[in-house]
Amino acid sequence: MRKLLILLFVTIGFSQTTFTDEEMINLENDFIYLENKVDSLSYQDSLKAVLITTLEEELKLTNEQLALTEKKVKLVKPSWWENKWLYFGYGATLGYAVTELINQIGKLSDIF
Repeated sequence: MRKLLILLFVTIGFSQTTFTDEEMINLENDFIYLENKVDSLSYQDSLKAVLITTLEEELKLTNEQLALTEKKVKLVKPSWWENKWLYFGYGATLGYAVTELINQIGKLSDIF
């Protein structure tokens, strides 16, 4: 067991990697780039969260507006007795009745 621990410590101790100055600068630039990328993604995520809440509110308002429009249509929709064909029938009947009344009056005047 003791030999295994010594072998483990020696292996870990000699397995360190050393980098040149140029490799260190490249690694540092990569880390900075990745940090900026993470910050950018978190900012975009927060903007999308705000956009989602805004769209949810807009959807809620649109549904309310739709309900109000449906109520408005019920109020504005004409009843069955406000039909244009009924008005035409009323006018035709009235016209016929007036014409017949005038004819009857004319016939009465012929008698006298």
